[in-house]
Amino acid sequence: MVTLLRGVLIALSGLFLLITPALAEAEIGFEADAVTVNQDDGSMLATGNVVMTQAAMTLRADEVRYNREDDVAVATGNVEFIDNDGAVHRADIMTLDTEFTHIVAETLRSRYPDNSFFIADEGDIVSGGTSIFDSSRFSACNCDFENGETPIWDLRATSTRHIAETKTIVHSNVRMHILNVPIGYLPYLAHPDWTVRRRTGFLAPSFLLSSDLGFSTSIPYFVVLGDTNDLEFTPYRFQRRGLAVKTRYRQKWDRSDLNVALYTGSLNTFKKNRESVAALDGIFSTTIGDDWNVKMRARRSSQDTFMRRYKFNSDTWLKSSAVAERIKSDKYYYVEVSDMQSLSSGTAADHEPTILPHVFYEDVKPGFRNGQTLKTEINAIQLDNDEGHDMSRWVGNVEITDRLSDGPVKTDARAGVIGSYYSIQKNPAAAATKTDDLGRITPMASVSVRYPLAVSTKRGTAIVEPQVQFAYVGGTDRTADIPNRDSADYRIDPANLFLLNRYQGYDYLRPGSRLDMGVSVQANTSVLGRVSGFMGVSQRLSGKPSTGLAVNENSSLSDYVASLSAKPFNKVSVSWSGRLAPDDLKLNESKTSLSGTVSKLSYSLEHMQLAKPYFKSASSDLEELTASFTYSLGGGWKVIGRQVWNLSNGKTVRDSSTAAFSWTGGLQDCLTIDFGYDRDLDTDRDIKADDQFTFTMNFKYLGSISKDVIKSTLLSNN
Repeated sequence: MVTLLRGVLIALSGLFLLITPALAEAEIGFEADAVTVNQDDGSMLATGNVVMTQAAMTLRADEVRYNREDDVAVATGNVEFIDNDGAVHRADIMTLDTEFTHIVAETLRSRYPDNSFFIADEGDIVSGGTSIFDSSRFSACNCDFENGETPIWDLRATSTRHIAETKTIVHSNVRMHILNVPIGYLPYLAHPDWTVRRRTGFLAPSFLLSSDLGFSTSIPYFVVLGDTNDLEFTPYRFQRRGLAVKTRYRQKWDRSDLNVALYTGSLNTFKKNRESVAALDGIFSTTIGDDWNVKMRARRSSQDTFMRRYKFNSDTWLKSSAVAERIKSDKYYYVEVSDMQSLSSGTAADHEPTILPHVFYEDVKPGFRNGQTLKTEINAIQLDNDEGHDMSRWVGNVEITDRLSDGPVKTDARAGVIGSYYSIQKNPAAAATKTDDLGRITPMASVSVRYPLAVSTKRGTAIVEPQVQFAYVGGTDRTADIPNRDSADYRIDPANLFLLNRYQGYDYLRPGSRLDMGVSVQANTSVLGRVSGFMGVSQRLSGKPSTGLAVNENSSLSDYVASLSAKPFNKVSVSWSGRLAPDDLKLNESKTSLSGTVSKLSYSLEHMQLAKPYFKSASSDLEELTASFTYSLGGGWKVIGRQVWNLSNGKTVRDSSTAAFSWTGGLQDCLTIDFGYDRDLDTDRDIKADDQFTFTMNFKYLGSISKDVIKSTLLSNN
């Protein structure tokens, strides 16, 4: 019966469209429980579940009365209008034109797609024009205001205009309320609407309280120059230290990006009060030709401490470079030109490396028969001012890998040769290496055997794989003649134990033979979850000992290298890696991490230790402990903390500390509050140990009051 009635009413709606040409041209769909048409004046009354549609717009009401002379429809009773943008407008009474482009409503309640809302005693909404809301209330909070839920914050004004052409909301005589409590009044307030991504004008001011800089303020001004470029000026005033300006320009093309920041100021430095300083940080990236990715970056500072002291940048090195990179399925190309600037006061000028240029090419392809892989590398570099060294190096490297057997016992053979030529132009006065042109041919070969074993018990399964490798490195030992610039930080670990050239660089190549041994385990257990582990050692058979294998370089055995990771009960992640002395199993290096989640607490602990022989002029081992945590208090509140302890010399010294207490506005998603603390003990010339407090209030669409260094620091370490 209901279906039949619907059909009859739809037929009546066709008759209605015929006698109302204006509506017929607009292609309006129409449904109602009952329709009455006045043949004299063409007016119509529709009652009961009235639904009118046009394009993507829909009007629902208990009753709709259409007046043909005025060409308007008046809807009453549970009125709901959904516009082209998806905004939902509800009212007790709503008057609409036949194109649905102009509506006038009493007791208007509007919800927009981003969940912001308007409430007004009366609203005059013009599609694409200026809409006016009298006795208005606006909030960006996602709350159920129709059922009495209180927004976290809202703006109440005598009149509000939404200017669609400029995408601006303008409030007159506006009061801000937080949780229904008035906190401020402004005669005029304008802000972007929910559709705006960028807008020319002042951004929210920032404030910072520091024990060194005092009270600092900044007010950015943002300029939209076009659809893909903009400019931003940010002046800074430091209470005790002077003035500065950051100027940033950004532009984007189809395959290119530019981002340039220029810092200028008159600031207190270690040289004098109000020294004129400047710094540049610009990045340009593009893709050219056949998938060549090019990235150029210019970073320079006129003075070595002001960027760190005034919180513009914490880096101690600035690298300017131009890099071109191309990656194919079997080939890799890399070209780099770079120059380094140190921002540490103790760095000499000849310790700031310059590369002019570095060229690298690698080709990996099938060998001469099935199971073979042939790798070819070409490397050339001109290196200057690298701790007093100037030198050129040309290298060619060919390596072939062959799978000899692929049964239960897997046997692989590798052979290669590295040919290198050096032109060493300059050495430090105390260096024992030569200033000369030198050549070197280094042949290498290895044979490795692996035997994977599967083990299964009631508690889990595991694959145990022992591996043994015999490796030989030939040629002339020229480690005393050639400065080691690319393998100076080498230390043996599970990742390089079985490599043919395990130094990875080309400068330090020590002839000799060795036997590499290790065993790896991959397991799934009911208690420890997924477990992986490794332990190995290298036995020197001939040749001189190599730097980085062990603290005691005279031992024929390297340090034992080991690693272990597990995830018990899928709630805790544990990992450990270390190197143990072969004679007494003393830990020469270790890194331990523990992380997990307990209820609302997420935590991580990291401990690292490194023996003093690996540091120049070190007086003790290095040891450090870092603890980080995030705790959710509920209702959007969260506590974040990070603490570093220096455990060297057998003491416990509290190092850097960061903490934040934040609120994300809960489910309403319209306000963020952060209280932060940062303790930085790094010092250098005029940089002092610093305690810093921050406070952030970020109102959605209205901007923020912040200097939010704490939050980004904490999140990057959690």
